[in-house]
Parts: sequence; structure tokens; C-alpha cells
Amino acid sequence: MTENGQTIYQMPLESRDIKAFMIKLVLEHLDAGDPLPLVAYYLGDGIAKRDRLIATVSSKRIHLFEGREDVIVDVKRQKVTFRLAPELYARAVAELYLSGVGVLLDILHSHKWLAFKRMAAQSLAGFQLAGRYVRLSSAKGLQGRVSFRTREEAERYAEVARRELEKLGTDAAPKVVRRGPNYDVVFDEKTLRRLAEVDEAARLAIERLEVLSAPRIAAKSIEATRLNAKPERLVKQKATAKREERPRPKTATPKAVDRVVFQLVDGPAVMRLRLTYVMKGGKKMSTVNAVVWFSVLEEAEEFRRRLRLSGVNASVVSKGAYGFEVVVPKDELEKLTPEEKEDVKRYLEHVAQTRDEEKKKAAEEVLRRFDFGAKAVNIGGVRLGLVHKKGKGVRAEKYGDPQLITEIKTLLENKLREALGEEYEQWKDHIKTTEEGRRLVITHQLLQRLAQNPNTTKLNEKT
Repeated sequence: MTENGQTIYQMPLESRDIKAFMIKLVLEHLDAGDPLPLVAYYLGDGIAKRDRLIATVSSKRIHLFEGREDVIVDVKRQKVTFRLAPELYARAVAELYLSGVGVLLDILHSHKWLAFKRMAAQSLAGFQLAGRYVRLSSAKGLQGRVSFRTREEAERYAEVARRELEKLGTDAAPKVVRRGPNYDVVFDEKTLRRLAEVDEAARLAIERLEVLSAPRIAAKSIEATRLNAKPERLVKQKATAKREERPRPKTATPKAVDRVVFQLVDGPAVMRLRLTYVMKGGKKMSTVNAVVWFSVLEEAEEFRRRLRLSGVNASVVSKGAYGFEVVVPKDELEKLTPEEKEDVKRYLEHVAQTRDEEKKKAAEEVLRRFDFGAKAVNIGGVRLGLVHKKGKGVRAEKYGDPQLITEIKTLLENKLREALGEEYEQWKDHIKTTEEGRRLVITHQLLQRLAQNPNTTKLNEKT
């Protein structure tokens, strides 16, 4: 339309309600498997609950959510509750940290972000016990729950679980608690901590929960010594003082020093450090490995694939009736970033100070032989070895089978295209493969370019 000779553009009627338009976009992205717009919506209009993702919605827009299977609509209270799949929580947390937004939210101490990470942790953390999946939660302290429709089913499982715990050397009985129309078999923190000492799956589930639940400090990797610490909570100063005055309980779990956290392309991966021995030239030599236990071969292979896509070589070792281990050898641990190597150093020094004479000597020997210098660069979660070429300077390389190298190259190209924008076209030829696709090379010039531009620090901030 025109007025006084000027053209005035009028927004179509269906687009005038910007809020409704944005909600539709959020739901479209969610249906396509992209949870990030929903996280942004939650951070704005969400309600910070420990175990539910809730957003407030006005009565005139709440109809936009009706009929969806992944949403519970509360018209009276004008709110909706999302029931996200665990993989969507995992993807959201991983991508937000890879982009740097998660670190920024940590700096701002966003209580909604912390609540979201706890929801993600609770959706991902769990383990099998007596034929059932025990889901862990940190909402009211560390707890494990298994839900049943009737009290009879819950009581039968509680007895089976009690006998299983007794076989594992944990003398504890879970409780049966009514929750709404259902009944939960509840495992308390003391029981779970004791179980974690003898069951690898339970220990890993607790670590996964606590790594995601605990607030993280910006631009720093998760400290291995905090993996067994309880999530920090906002409490009044007086209450904190009283808590500090109480004597420490005798059953308190000591801080773990045998953990290392790999920063992978899809998020952090926690592994346990282990001092062991290998035979070289008929001689027994001490070494250090990083290991993760799995009960199912497919899960072990998937974890190994995650490591390999991030440039970390690993192998899967069968432990017979005890499951499978993913093992990262000492040579690969020497390719960690300096911050990650500090975890290895801390573990070896701890063993050298606290164990028997044989272990002390073994730890001291590994400390002498371990290369704590910079041997690799981490670009967007992909770790590449640093190689000095005469006349070409330092460049980053990764050698492997052509299919793996192609996948890693694609990941790196996507990361660099996102970071460099239009400038990517002039640098794409500096990411190349040689030896019939078996060796991936990042040139010295591109490494310098990534190091000097603040816009790309998120790709190599821990190199």
C-alpha cells in the first residue's frame, strides 16, 4: 500500500504473531532431529526443573503443541513438558560445547543451562542390574530407579536385585516407593557407590552423570579429580558453613585420580587410567593405558569408532565372560593435549606415592619415559599428530585406512567451513590426502591461520 507517495510494506497476517512463528520453527527443527532451537526457547521461556524440560506458553499459542507425542500439554497452567529422547539431549550438549556457547553459559552461571545438563545426564546415565535398566538421577542426591506398574512387580524385582547385590558383595536392599500411579525400586547413594567399586558399568554410569551434572569452568577440560564429587548446588551461606563444620563421614568416596577426559568431536569421553605391563624384546616393561569396560561388543565398537573419528587409535579386547574393554595405549596418550596429559601425570605421581614398591617403581619408570611435550593438535575435537618436515615447517597428519581418513577429512572440512565462512574456499586445498588416501595432511600455513584468528580459537583452544 502507499501513503503520501511512500510505499509501506505490510507483514502478512499469518506472520504477524512472531512468537507463534518462532514456536513453529522450533518444532519443525525438533522434528528434523535438531534440538538446538528448542534449547534456545527453553533458556528464554523455560522453567528450570531438575528432571523435566518445561516451557511456558500463553493460552492463545498452546494449541501449537497439541497432538504431539513428545509433549505433555497443561492448558490450565499454560505450560508444556517435553519428553526428549536421550540422543537429542546428548546432541544438544555436545554441539553447544563444540560451538563455544556451552562454555559461555557456564561463565554466566545460567541456572537453566545447569538444569538442562542435569536432565541430559539423567537421560543418558544408567546400567543393567538383574535384567532391568537402572536409571540414575542427581535431583535429590545420587539415586537409581526402576519403575513398575504394580507393587507386586516392584517387590519381586527388589528381592531379585537384593540377591544380585549380595552376590557382588554389597549388603544392601533397595526400597519400593510409590510415585503417582506407579511404583519405583530405589537404590540409594551408599548402595550405588558400593556397587560402583565392583561393577564397571555402574561406575561408568555414575561418572557420566556427574561429569554432565557438575558445572564446568569456561575453556578448561573437566578435572579428573572432580568425577566423583557431587554436583555443586546453590545454598545459603549459613547452611554452607554448617555443612563444612560437620565431620567427614567415614564412608566418603575419595576423589578419583585415575581418570582422563578425551575431548572428542562429539563431546567429552571419560576413560580410566591403568598402570600395566607389556613384553618388548622378551623384556617386561611397565606402561599406562586408558580403558573403558562394556558388557556388549556393539557398544564397545561404537565407542572405539568415536575415538577413531577423533583421531585416537584404540582397540577392543575381549574379557571373556566379563565383557569387553576399549584400550587406548601409551603412544596415543602421549598425543593428548597438555591439559589432558596433566591427568596422566597426576595419576602416575599418585601411584608412585601410595602403592607398594613394585607399583611405585613401575609408575616412576613410566613417568621417566612418558613424553609430556606437545605432539598433537586438537582441531574441532579431532586430534592430529604434529610432524616436522624439513623446509615445510610443522604440519598436522593422521594415517589410517582410506575410509576412516575420508570420514575424518569430512568432519574437519565441516568444522573449518563453519569457522572460516567465505574464507574457507581459499584454504580448502590446505586440507589434503596423500598416499592413495591413507594420510591426511593439514599444512603449516593453515595451522598458522587457525592459531592467529580469534574467530577460530574454538577449533584449537586446547592445542
